[in-house]
Amino acid sequence: MIAKEITGNVISQTYGDGKLNVPIAFEWFETSKKRLSKVAEDGTEFGIMVGRTIQDGDVLAETDDKRYFARIKSAQLIEIPVHTMKEMGRLCFELGNRHLSLKVEDDRVLVPYDHPTMEYTKKIGYEPHIIEGGFDGFLIVKAHAGSGTIVPGTNKTTGDLNEEEQEAEADAQFAREQAHEHAHEHGDHAHHEHDAHDGEYEVNGVLHRADGMHSHDGGHTWHTH
Repeated sequence: MIAKEITGNVISQTYGDGKLNVPIAFEWFETSKKRLSKVAEDGTEFGIMVGRTIQDGDVLAETDDKRYFARIKSAQLIEIPVHTMKEMGRLCFELGNRHLSLKVEDDRVLVPYDHPTMEYTKKIGYEPHIIEGGFDGFLIVKAHAGSGTIVPGTNKTTGDLNEEEQEAEADAQFAREQAHEHAHEHGDHAHHEHDAHDGEYEVNGVLHRADGMHSHDGGHTWHTH
């Protein structure tokens, strides 16, 4: 199933239609990705490409009897109390230099837990401690999604490659859904015609295949982004 838009939120809205609410679990750093592949709690596979940052409780898809919504997992955070604007300014400057995603509140700053950051903030005079919490409202730095170790022979990390793999899976899921919808729109003849061309189909002048590859030159060369 493809999720292309957010239609509501099970936390801020009340629904009386009797549908079963089914969660799709997200890590906090996945919520701003342009597209990714996920599996809901009931085993339904999704290609997620809603075009904006996903919030906890956002409704991503519905069927006749189910409503699928985003559940952002909680995780360990570093909570760093601050008492003055000067402390806040210095802390945010130091964390900014470390390219950390963060959440700024009146009397504290929250960042995802990692041991070096915990020790560093102690070293510069703050009193950090670990809490369990969610990530709504965080200013997310792309570098988190690309964390990991550098893959030899590339300028990418293991996190970068994992993100690319998820995007490719989402693209393939989207291609399969598009091919299926196209076949239904044009009847069995269109379906057989697609089979004859290995599942190729055209959308806005771009030729697509069910494996997620696409071509801008009529099928002479194929690639993914």
